Amino acid sequence: MPVGASVSRTEIFGTPTWRVAVPEMEPFRSTLLADIRASWDKGDFERHAHGYGYQSRGELYSTMALEQHEYLRVLRERFMVSCREVLRLRHGHAKNLPFDIYAVQAWILVQTNESWVDGPWHNHHPATLSGCYYLQVPQRGAGTEGLLMFQRPEPPNIFCPNMAAVQPVQGHLIMFPSYLMHRPTPCPSAETWRISINMDAFVHWKKRIEEPLTELSAENYHAAVLASRG
Repeated sequence: MPVGASVSRTEIFGTPTWRVAVPEMEPFRSTLLADIRASWDKGDFERHAHGYGYQSRGELYSTMALEQHEYLRVLRERFMVSCREVLRLRHGHAKNLPFDIYAVQAWILVQTNESWVDGPWHNHHPATLSGCYYLQVPQRGAGTEGLLMFQRPEPPNIFCPNMAAVQPVQGHLIMFPSYLMHRPTPCPSAETWRISINMDAFVHWKKRIEEPLTELSAENYHAAVLASRG
């Protein structure tokens, strides 16, 4: 289901996820891979305590890093634009509230074929939107190997699937609500690294300046809810 010029939407468990092709990153691919290898050789990647692989140190979108690397500016801008595109389609009480993406953080994850690389389910709360840009995706093995798995947010039941998967594609960004439990599955048969740049966007919802700072009556609250639904 198309969302905009560059974002396509797929629902899992009735919850939206989004896929974004990022062709503007392709000219930087070889440079970015070389920079990651150089950082790896210097010992700048640490083994993740929970088994997800090796994670870069520090803040990838720091002012210094953005000044030094054009590819980080390009990727950050694509993520920000895509977040705004997705947030414009929100529903419910937040539909008409102005918003501000006040912070974005990012880090690199290198997933090897080592047997210990098998991290648990987790989420990225209190971020609002999360994304994984796949710089390098090795050929996938059988079953769920190499997939990005999601877990149903409601309690498990026997009538609905409790897990769903999205297949990473090299050069694509996968976005999802940060509260969703997820995990990258291991790649034991991979002959190359699986490399993703992972991002979180934090959102402030702003009360309109013209709104009075008073509590609404039940009648006015009901009217405000109906108005917010358009």
